Amino acid sequence: MRALWRATMTARSTETSRAGSIGRGETPEKHPNDPKDKDPKDPKESAGRRDCCDIDIRIDSARDVHIYNCSCSVPGGGGPDMPPEGQPCYPPVGACLPVVPGAKHKLDRDYKLSRLAERVRVPSALAAGTVHLMRRFLLGKTPANPLEAAAFATLGQMSRDILSCSVAAFDAVPLRQRTRLFAPSLDLDPDQPLDEATLTAALAEEIKQRIGIQVYDDPKAADDERPGRIRIYEPQGEDFFSQVRICAINDLRTANFYPPLNAGDYQPGEVQQECEPKIVDGQPQVVCQVQTTNCPGHTLPGGACARVVDVALGDSVVLRGVNFFSVDAKVRLADPQTGTTVREVEAHVWGDVDTPVTEVVDGQTVLINDCRVQDRLTFQVPNDLSPGIYTIQVVLPNITGIDVFGTELVSNVEFINVIPAPTSRFQVVIEAIYARKETSPDWLGSDEVGLHTMAFPMDLMFQPIEPMQEQAFQDLQGVEFDTGTGRDVTRIVFQHDQPILAMVLAVLGHEVDSQRYYDQMLRSQAKYFWDLVKEQAVYIGAAIAALGGISALLKLGTIGLIAAGIALLITIGVDVIIALWAPADLIIQDSIGLSITDLARLTSANAPPPGSSTYTTEDDIVVNVNTSIPPVKRPLEYVEVREYVSDAQDSRYELRFRYNHVA
Repeated sequence: MRALWRATMTARSTETSRAGSIGRGETPEKHPNDPKDKDPKDPKESAGRRDCCDIDIRIDSARDVHIYNCSCSVPGGGGPDMPPEGQPCYPPVGACLPVVPGAKHKLDRDYKLSRLAERVRVPSALAAGTVHLMRRFLLGKTPANPLEAAAFATLGQMSRDILSCSVAAFDAVPLRQRTRLFAPSLDLDPDQPLDEATLTAALAEEIKQRIGIQVYDDPKAADDERPGRIRIYEPQGEDFFSQVRICAINDLRTANFYPPLNAGDYQPGEVQQECEPKIVDGQPQVVCQVQTTNCPGHTLPGGACARVVDVALGDSVVLRGVNFFSVDAKVRLADPQTGTTVREVEAHVWGDVDTPVTEVVDGQTVLINDCRVQDRLTFQVPNDLSPGIYTIQVVLPNITGIDVFGTELVSNVEFINVIPAPTSRFQVVIEAIYARKETSPDWLGSDEVGLHTMAFPMDLMFQPIEPMQEQAFQDLQGVEFDTGTGRDVTRIVFQHDQPILAMVLAVLGHEVDSQRYYDQMLRSQAKYFWDLVKEQAVYIGAAIAALGGISALLKLGTIGLIAAGIALLITIGVDVIIALWAPADLIIQDSIGLSITDLARLTSANAPPPGSSTYTTEDDIVVNVNTSIPPVKRPLEYVEVREYVSDAQDSRYELRFRYNHVA
């Protein structure tokens, strides 16, 4: 027996299931084949009672309830035979694999897809391409190009029933949801092959929109520029208030944040620290202290030095602030000692048009020109600058109509530290998985987890380096996870042997039906779907080239944010496909993109570990980094715990990552 539910109304019921069914409050009538109405001393009846039993069902659910009952044979009753032991029962609503008696409930497909459609901000090209390839294969079409030939070879190893069910499931998705989840440009006629050019164009569009979300929180931002609103007043007398203000650099708040912050309001990552390796309890560790003298930039309230962000030559910087009101804005880099301008560079502006220009305070209308405003701009650090500390200022043409400002308005001064891009080698290891809280209800049994990662480096031209690095964590087979269960799963999930710009890492984990059945069917079919995604993901490089290459992308955002957007493209693509066919519930989802500079800082003995952070994925998994367990930093090594919280499953799982500087 199995129950699945979807939110509609609250229902609490207690019913007894026998050979027939009864409604609440009804008196069951006697049936000639009902074991309860026969003599228990009769050997035939005793045998029947051993095969069948009264089932007391108690359901407390806020969603629709679907019950699948595997009948058993009653001697002489002509009832259906019980399925052989270990074989699946009837398929659940909205899944292409049958369920296994006794397994935990799974969310049905309609619920998972509708929830995804509400949150996914860019439709998936990989998911849409996969569906079209399945459809053409099932129709017996001849592969028209190398992309289809590779995909059809993979599809030929898969269950046709699952493929047919998956395509039928796609066709049943309401149009509005379908266009939000699957890239409409790849919803092609079955007679039209999926060629490299069509897939590349769809991937390029998705990458561009995902960069827009990662950097500007808007998928349209990478395609266009948008000025912020003018929030300027005419100064009277001596007025030192910075009306054009830089509030944050790469999401780190500045000393000029307004309203001013107290010393205790700044996060550890926003404060400059001095670090060195020391022996602590017999072990080498990186020990840091707040820098309070010889500040490389500003001094914060309380005397601590404000963090000066390291930026690699050629990488970009994201500024958030107020009064970035012109798309003709520039960023001025200057020598901090002499004030001499070294370079002025173009900026990409995406202004805040949502925050009101004014508000009423104590009956007076006043400007909103503090750091509640979310104007954003990005600029690229020139490759030919000399390494060192520079001041930066945002410079805007005076279009305010207030002549006292002259021809331009200039922001407050901030600082960046320009460094050469590291050339070291790194690896990333997942060391352990831990169930801090298993999925609910825990009384239905243990969790059985399927964990999968896909990673690849981006070379110096920002092209993926093949082959893609994949881990399926098969050592989790047969492991039953209850609250408090942990397992060592030490596995290298990313490494490289040549200079790179960034790493991309996609992580997905599901609570699956039955480990035995999962091993036999779900795992094998899921592997083929991952293979289909890999066969299409190799065109990410062509998509980046179609967008103008890394030089064009860096005008829109940092290397790390671009890499994170590409990781998200993969996780969402796989997630949508799995939701379409598999009775598996998402409990772990992560999209990690790090530049080579990020990797170097994480493993450097001269830099502190990053502070705690939290974000929510598009499938509503809350990712908490270093919140439950503090990070550990040793020379050339950094260890962090990433916690994954699923409200839908009422679960909390943790993965422990280790980052190594290996050469």
